[in-house]
Amino acid sequence: MTKSEIVENLKFRNIFKPIAIVIASCSLLIITNYLTIKILSASRAYINGESHYSKAQKDATRHLITYFFTKDDLQWQLYNKELSVPKGDKKARIGLINNSDIETIKNGFREGRNNEKDLNDLIWLFKNFQDVSFLAEAISEWEKGDYLIDQLTSIGNEVHEKISNNTLIPDEKEKILQKLNQITSKLSINERNFSDSLGEGTRLIKIYLLLINIFLTLIIIGSVSVYYWRMVNSLRRAKLDTENKNNNLILLNKELDQFVYNASHDLRAPILSLKGLIELTKSENDLDEIRNYLEIMHQSLDKQDQFIKDIINYSRNKKSKISIAPVSLNQIIDECINQHVYIKMNNEIIINKSVLVDEILSDGLKLQIILNNLVSNAIKYSDEKKAKRFISITTFAESNNTKIEIEDNGIGISPEYQSKIFEKFFITNSDNQKSSGLGLYLVKEAVENLKGNINLDSKKDIGSKFTITIPKQHESQL
Repeated sequence: MTKSEIVENLKFRNIFKPIAIVIASCSLLIITNYLTIKILSASRAYINGESHYSKAQKDATRHLITYFFTKDDLQWQLYNKELSVPKGDKKARIGLINNSDIETIKNGFREGRNNEKDLNDLIWLFKNFQDVSFLAEAISEWEKGDYLIDQLTSIGNEVHEKISNNTLIPDEKEKILQKLNQITSKLSINERNFSDSLGEGTRLIKIYLLLINIFLTLIIIGSVSVYYWRMVNSLRRAKLDTENKNNNLILLNKELDQFVYNASHDLRAPILSLKGLIELTKSENDLDEIRNYLEIMHQSLDKQDQFIKDIINYSRNKKSKISIAPVSLNQIIDECINQHVYIKMNNEIIINKSVLVDEILSDGLKLQIILNNLVSNAIKYSDEKKAKRFISITTFAESNNTKIEIEDNGIGISPEYQSKIFEKFFITNSDNQKSSGLGLYLVKEAVENLKGNINLDSKKDIGSKFTITIPKQHESQL
């Protein structure tokens, strides 16, 4: 995977991560609310079932007492009918504890007069939350109530047997009534505790639900805000990027217009000059004058050739990306010197080289452009008045940098031009027939592409020294 693909992938993740969080939070919110509603619904069903349980127990006790005094069989039957309600709930509880089949459990709840639509919720809550504190307490009270119902059943059976056998004596009536009152009182407390446990549980559930809803809502709001903020930033960056590209295109168009104008002018000027010289030569009979015309023609062609080379280098420098590889400075310098062997006056100039640093990690093409232009300029602007002309090329290491120095004792550069010589199409004066105005611009651009810098030290009529600094840190990063 390329670096750009990794960056795009990270951007994609950063944008869509908040959406994923929102989806997850909404899903969790839905699930939480569903489960909470289901728990509350089941708790309501248990409380509703307890009311049937309590009412049936009280009615059964009332019918038993009436039967106790009237000995009416109808009251006995009504007693058993009402008592079957808590007994049915007991069957359901025991079935749930013993993992009996669902239909057996449902039949127990049906006998307890629970609504058919609530049966599944009653079973689900018991099986999944029987160890949770509020339900565990309610189940414990339920068990205690069933134990008291068993005692009530025993008393009822005892009373029925004595009445059937006509063995009930007056002294036993008081004791039986006391037992019934005690059981009824305990059942009332027990039933209240059952309802209170479930009520406390539902209140806690509502509080937890509220807190969870607030928490998840804040996450959703936060995620949406982050997503919106990132989208706005992304759009803002895209807008700025587009504006920058548009501005760059405008600048490039201006540069292109200027380049086309200067290039066409510099390409046509030597041609027009040649055409004029050819016309003069046609009418000239003096051989020395003809040779002079030919020399001027040669200079004009040299300028046009140099300009074409500079345009080619300009194009290569613009199009080519930085390509870092091990390169030999010694080899590049030798190639540069060999390219200038046949230039006029080159044999009169001594070229010295001192390569203290040879192999470096860099872009060979950029280094060729730098050295070729600087050496070419040093030759073109050598001082013919001086008996000994030289060009020195030195490479060495300094701190975390590799340095290349090109020094000559040529005509030098006037102080007023030194700040402008790296500008595109700049030439020192209109009579300068040796420069295209692109060479040093290409040098500076190539140096900057290598994250380096170039310095000039020049004195008129004494010479010039160009120092190129390339950071080693930049090499290692590449």
